[in-house]
Amino acid sequence: MLTDIVPGDKNWWAFYTAQSMTDNLGFTLTPDNMAPFRDAVWPLLLMSFLGFAGETLYPVFLRLIFWTTSKLAPRDSPMRESCAFLLNHPRRCYTLLFPGGTTWALFGIIFALSFVDTLLIVVLDWHNPEVASLSVGKRVVAALFQAVASRHAGMTPYTLSKVHPAVQFSLLVMMYISIYPVALSVRTSNTYEERSVSLYASEAQYDEKKGFSYLLRHMQQQLSFDLWYIFLGIFLLAVSESSKIQDRNEPSFEIFPIFFEVVSAYANVGISLGHPSTTASLSAKFSVVGKLIICAMMIRGRHRALPSKLDRAVMLPDEYLLENPEEEPL
Repeated sequence: MLTDIVPGDKNWWAFYTAQSMTDNLGFTLTPDNMAPFRDAVWPLLLMSFLGFAGETLYPVFLRLIFWTTSKLAPRDSPMRESCAFLLNHPRRCYTLLFPGGTTWALFGIIFALSFVDTLLIVVLDWHNPEVASLSVGKRVVAALFQAVASRHAGMTPYTLSKVHPAVQFSLLVMMYISIYPVALSVRTSNTYEERSVSLYASEAQYDEKKGFSYLLRHMQQQLSFDLWYIFLGIFLLAVSESSKIQDRNEPSFEIFPIFFEVVSAYANVGISLGHPSTTASLSAKFSVVGKLIICAMMIRGRHRALPSKLDRAVMLPDEYLLENPEEEPL
């Protein structure tokens, strides 16, 4: 089966696809993305795991590795002591290594989002001819893969223009909030001896001890910050592609497909509703100006997880005090 679908060396296809999924790039060697593999259960499950491990659940797997190593290492060994220090003081050592509570919260959020997205895809497209040929188990696996890929990896086992409109909207929402769980985990765990550390130091008016209110205020700030760029991109594309949008013979050029394309570019996901005349994304049919707008959206969106202000990187308080004896440590 693989030889019939994939031209060239199947081992190279496997290596390339696994790397693309782990790095959350979304590049494929097949012209119709992962649609030929929608009924391949084990490859989709394996790629879903790689997509999780490479991005959204990377902090969870990282802490799990250190925890497992600490349990398997001999007692009083340097390896066990090092792992114990990493587990007890994660944010002193690495930006994406979180305390136990934050790690469990991140896992719970990602699990809930993936479950909801998978359920929506399965239920809403239950009678859709696009997936009607699949058994129930294969539908669930394909939907899970799409739920994982919709937040980062950019691969899809479906022709998205043919799925339920509500599924398209849910994918748009999942793309937009793709960075939020990890970014919020970073921002709510960046304390060292009751002071902020790392590049993600919080604003002074936010009280991190009030967990829910802090998260809510941060989400409000992030939403207001992101939406300006998204709406600006949609407006500029509506101007540059106005002739195609007004053409009744171009049903693919409507406001929602353009909205979908902009959010996908801004979130650095890469899935698209496509165009009937090409196997590439809808952006391939944009004008030169439209393509430049999409490039600008991708570049700006790639940096949306960065803090609004740059702070010092992780530094021990005594080191900072040696340089600034009159100031409090970060």
